[in-house]
Amino acid sequence: MNPAPAPEPTGAVDHAEQLRRLTINDARLDDGRGVDPVVLTPHDLALVRIAALVAGAGHEPSYGAEIDAALAAGVTAEEIVDVLSAVVPIVGLPTIVAAAPGVALALGLEPIEGWDDDAPRAGGRIDRRDGTSPPG
Repeated sequence: MNPAPAPEPTGAVDHAEQLRRLTINDARLDDGRGVDPVVLTPHDLALVRIAALVAGAGHEPSYGAEIDAALAAGVTAEEIVDVLSAVVPIVGLPTIVAAAPGVALALGLEPIEGWDDDAPRAGGRIDRRDGTSPPG
């Protein structure tokens, strides 16, 4: 008995074809066709995008946009912080340390205020929202 034929794709490309297109830098990728994730849920996709942003040393405005989208997809702040912890062995602690203030600000948290208030600060703190150092 022959197995049933595979269903026709509904506009989506199977993983092998997608990988082939990426491998050869297919011209259809230039306008974004054929690169939309098919299997990942919006929740999981948001976490993957944050991990990629951190690994690629994304710019601060990107953290806000991606984290807002993640929260809208049902991702929790705890899951976002777990992503940072999960990628430390891959990208290294210095990359995570560099990303953490942008992530904290995007989550509406003050990345430094109140942390170890008695410890001397080297070089002062920068309020990343407006690029200025706070007084004092």
